Amino acid sequence: MGLAYVDGHADFATPEESHTGSVASMCLALAVGRGETPLARLAGDEPLVHGKDVVLIGRRDAAQPWYGHAALAASPILDIPGTALSDRGVAEVAAATLLSLTSPGSSEMPRGFWIHLDADGINPTVMSAVDSPEPGGPTINEVVELLTPLVRHPRALGLELTIYDPGLDPDRSCATRLVTLLEKLLLGTCSLGRTG
Repeated sequence: MGLAYVDGHADFATPEESHTGSVASMCLALAVGRGETPLARLAGDEPLVHGKDVVLIGRRDAAQPWYGHAALAASPILDIPGTALSDRGVAEVAAATLLSLTSPGSSEMPRGFWIHLDADGINPTVMSAVDSPEPGGPTINEVVELLTPLVRHPRALGLELTIYDPGLDPDRSCATRLVTLLEKLLLGTCSLGRTG
């Protein structure tokens, strides 16, 4: 399958590279089978997803090379950093993501794609309830604009929302914003007659 990975960080570290040892800093690396760890081999000899079928969107961690930047640059992953969302525009990034995930390449095209949304991919001025906030990033409405074409695409298989920390959200304002984001994405999809 393909993977649209929206995150404030590359998450491409190996256990040896990570400064924290947290699997959260390695998620994308593990999904593409990077590193000598059982977590990178959950699907056996093949990775969960091939790098050529991944689009990483929105990372703002340039000052933190321990997220696996050198290996990311050498990989076939389409890396669209956070600056592209403002430089190119959210709609253009969404179109480039869909083109990459749904156009046949030199090898077999993925059957569909999964969408990963990390709450730290959202601007911390509106989403502060995350453990590793990065300055800048899209607003809730910009994330909705980015993800709506992906969620509504017939090859979209599902969406996950990660890294929200309720311990950092005493008044639950961030939780409310995330629920609003999901409502806009998913209820809009259901109103178009999609199921599942």
